[in-house]
Amino acid sequence: MGTSWHHIIPYPLLRDVWNRLVDQHIASEIPAARHAIRGYLLLCDRTMPKLDALIDRMRADNTDKARAGHNKLEPLDVGECNRLAQAVVWPAWNIVEGPSARSDPPNDFDIDRFRVGLTPGEAVRIREVELLVRPFQLFANGGTVEGLNAITQLTARARPYLAGALPIPYRTEMWIKDPTTGLSRKRGYEESITQ
Repeated sequence: MGTSWHHIIPYPLLRDVWNRLVDQHIASEIPAARHAIRGYLLLCDRTMPKLDALIDRMRADNTDKARAGHNKLEPLDVGECNRLAQAVVWPAWNIVEGPSARSDPPNDFDIDRFRVGLTPGEAVRIREVELLVRPFQLFANGGTVEGLNAITQLTARARPYLAGALPIPYRTEMWIKDPTTGLSRKRGYEESITQ
């Protein structure tokens, strides 16, 4: 059986939140935009080297006109952009290892809820991840200053539970295989009682 990584919060939502954060940070002088993007990055990868410099350099093309020649910001290179993109759409706290061949994959915009076979710490993590979904959806669909402030507050609140977490590893208690199709799906609560 092959395994793969599964998002809890769907990739398209994480991508849309990141794109809106970057857009607001680059296109505005609103301090809340910098605070929100920094908080989100700290939640996704608290060990990212030179985080503040990377955030500054995102705006290199917009701020160079106002800077003196000796203080010119260098734009991000391709490797730095890729590292940021990977961190924000594949944060370890949002990943569960499971069978590649599934009969129950969520669609692109639905959360992948896991309830059975989790350790107590993983259950807390799942709860914290799920608390991010609705505010992320609201922000992705129309980021405002209030939305930026909400992202900053949410990520700060979630950081003790999520930052530094590793992906949830594959465990047979979490999955059940359909003998007819050979496909796996998440084990339901009822099945965990009777098995």
